[in-house]
Amino acid sequence: MPVAGEGRAAVTFEQMKIFLEAAHYGSFTHAAEQLGITQSAVSVCIKKLEEKHDVALFDRTGRRLVLTEAGQVLLSEAERILRDVELTIVRIESRRPVDSFAIVACTGHAYDHWMPEMAAAGGEDFPGIRLLRTQADDVPALVMRGSADAGITSVMPSHPQFRLTRLFADTLVVCASPALARRLPADTGWRELAEHAPLLWEQSDLTPTITAGLTAQRLDPARLLDPKLRLTSSLAVVSAVKGGRHLAILPERAVSAHLEAGRLARVGNLAIPLPYWMFALRERDMDALAAQIARRAG
Repeated sequence: MPVAGEGRAAVTFEQMKIFLEAAHYGSFTHAAEQLGITQSAVSVCIKKLEEKHDVALFDRTGRRLVLTEAGQVLLSEAERILRDVELTIVRIESRRPVDSFAIVACTGHAYDHWMPEMAAAGGEDFPGIRLLRTQADDVPALVMRGSADAGITSVMPSHPQFRLTRLFADTLVVCASPALARRLPADTGWRELAEHAPLLWEQSDLTPTITAGLTAQRLDPARLLDPKLRLTSSLAVVSAVKGGRHLAILPERAVSAHLEAGRLARVGNLAIPLPYWMFALRERDMDALAAQIARRAG
């Protein structure tokens, strides 16, 4: 379905979804795996977009895909358009019978690495839920409007109309390729990180927690972060770290399989707590759902 007029200006929802996956993961191969299509299908889709609009969306000169200025514009607009479409669907579904299922708005990391596993496990004692992946700033707005029954985020909302429950906790750890980690002292501390800048971390809902954690250690996040390689998913950061040049701050749950398999290694015992909260409007009873999720996460 065209979304931007007819003829030369048309871009379909499917093209936007494919482009977004390629942009988020910095790889046509990873995008194809995520979408369940072939790598060549992703490559052809992006090539057609670029040829149709006579513009390069990715810089392909390095080992990783890097968005061009035009690609950054399309990324921002495509995210907004697809988010608006999904929110419209959510608003329609919010008119459902009250007890049929709960709509839970999640920030990216909670959606990608925590909640689907719990929802898929199901069970007669687990309430039905529909998960919605959205940006951190949008989660409270969805709950406040009633478009979502509850929100899950690592950024604690402060609005007095919300009732909060601590749900589960992850840990942000410093990782490197095994070869790079072996060259670092076993007792590498926060102060030594500055000597190994630039670092990588996911530019997402995790950013405020990472920034606060670094600031608490009297480090300047702006001086540590790689100014050129700004990636928007943990998978993309992991892929970059495997290149062997960067240290990265990553959620432990997202990299546990890589650490266990020896594809990545932890640096020192550096860690930043990453708690997650469920919140809902005070008049909405979400205690049973929160208790079930917390029990499964534990």
